[in-house]
Formats: sequence, C-alpha cells, structure tokens
Amino acid sequence: MVRVALVGYGAIGGGILAYCLERNDEVKVVVDSDAHKAGRTVREISRLNTDVRVLPDVRQADLSQVDVAIFATKSRLSQVSSDMEYVLMRGVPVVSTCEELACPGPSDAELARRLDSAARDRGVSIVGVGVNPGFVMDWVPALAASASKSPTDIHVTRSVNVSRRRKQLQNKMGLGLSRAKFDKGVAEGSLGHVGLAESLRLIAWSLGHEATEVRTGVSPILGSGDYVMGASQFAEGRAGKCAIRLDLEMSMTSTDYDLIEVRGDPPLKLRFENGVFGDSATVALTVSAAERIRQARPGLITVLELPLSHSRPFSH
Repeated sequence: MVRVALVGYGAIGGGILAYCLERNDEVKVVVDSDAHKAGRTVREISRLNTDVRVLPDVRQADLSQVDVAIFATKSRLSQVSSDMEYVLMRGVPVVSTCEELACPGPSDAELARRLDSAARDRGVSIVGVGVNPGFVMDWVPALAASASKSPTDIHVTRSVNVSRRRKQLQNKMGLGLSRAKFDKGVAEGSLGHVGLAESLRLIAWSLGHEATEVRTGVSPILGSGDYVMGASQFAEGRAGKCAIRLDLEMSMTSTDYDLIEVRGDPPLKLRFENGVFGDSATVALTVSAAERIRQARPGLITVLELPLSHSRPFSH
C-alpha cells in the first residue's frame, strides 16, 4: 500500500483514483484546478468511496504523509514542471502521465535538469509513464530488440479506432475539422499526439545510442467533404546502425492493433490484436509505477530504469 497525492482529476485521473482505491492504496490528497471540482469531496463528484476534498492547487496540500505524487494533467512539460519541482523539493517522488516527461527532448533540457537536480537533492525519483510513450511504442520494442543480435531496423505501428475512445482524444485528432483548421491546429501545437519523438529516443537509448536524424510529421486522414476523420503521424531516426520508424494512426475508420517488428538475429514480430486500450492501460501502468518508484534510483529516470518488482526478494 502507498499513500498517494493525485494531481489532476479528469478522465485519466479519475480512473487512477478508482484503481488506487481498488488496490487499497490510500489517496490522501486530490488536486484539480477546475472550479466545479475544487472544494467538493471525491464522493460528491464521483461517488467513489472516499471523502477527500479536492484542492485547487498542490501548494495548498499537506504532503507530509504522502509516499508518491501522481500527476495526470498536461502533455507539455513546461506546463507542469513548476508544480512537480515543488513536490520533489518536499521529498515526494513523482509519477506522471506527461508525455514529454517520458524522455525530455532538447527543448526541455533545462526543465529536465531542474527536475533531476531537485529529485537527486531530496533522494527521490521522477518518471513519465503511459501507454505511449512508456509502453507499447518504446518499452516493449526495446525489450524485444534486446533479444535480437545487432538489430538493423525497428518498426512500430499503432492503429487506433477513435470512435471507441473518449471525446478528448477525438478532439486531439481533429475530428470534424476542415483541412485548413487541422493544419492550423498542428502548426499551433494543439492537435496531434504528443510522444512519438520521446518514444524514439527511448528506443535509441535502450540500444546504447542517442537518436539521430530524427524526423516527425502529422497529416490528416480525410473523409467526404474534406473533413478530418483522424490523423496519421510518424517519427523516424537512427540509433547507431539501427533505423527506427514509429507510425501512429488514429481515425474513425482505423483497425485497432499494435505491431512491433525487429529486423535482426533472430527477427522478431509481436502483434497485439485489438490493440492496447490506452485509457485503462495508462491507469494500470501509472498506479503500478507509483507502487514501485521507491525502488528506483534518485533523479529523473525513464521507464527503462523503473524496477519491475516491488521489492528485492533475494537481498539480505
């Protein structure tokens, strides 16, 4: 059992809270800036079996009796790093669904350095987790590639039918927009999935290299009348002699599946029929990480460094 502070009580945060209670983890603090939630109890909002009152700001929370803080809010590191640093400086480890935290890129290098320094100073860990980045397009391919000698090519395809997903994801993929509005949203950074570049860097690191020659792209999947039915994205680059390609398609007509292919000795192919359902998998991965993070080394880490076990059963 761990004592949790949950920051973000939206769709994913609500699932995380419910799963924490199911696993008998104790949710001590809940934070959400939404004026319709702040000041009310969890029971009043969702009828879950806890009377914890929602706070509007993590700086108002008593973190002295908390083992781990879970952030389930924004995708961009710049939007959450200040609150994360505040929590770390109080000696509380952080697990977050923030996609850019999974493997911060060059543009977030200073924020990553600050978080790493704060975590190391207090002897705690911080990690970004999720289904992608954090599992299906990086952790699993990295594991598969470790069983193949001198891999020369890694290709991951994730295909998602968004008609079965929550409205927020559909909006993120630009459903119903015109081509012009879609292109404008992509240029502004408000549309498309965040995380492919992070996944590519994670795979490269697992192979012992920095990712090089990195390219990314986003394009609409159009239906009748030039209206958007979803989006197709890619990230590609190299890790030494190995080429890496990640393809993500999320649309109203896509077939749900995930496919991982490694060209090496031996060649390997893994396929998840019906795909890895993002919401429930993210909830499970996040809570599992929160229960294990105290076994990790201090500092900013990746899922590649997060222990799989909750303890060290053979240590004396």
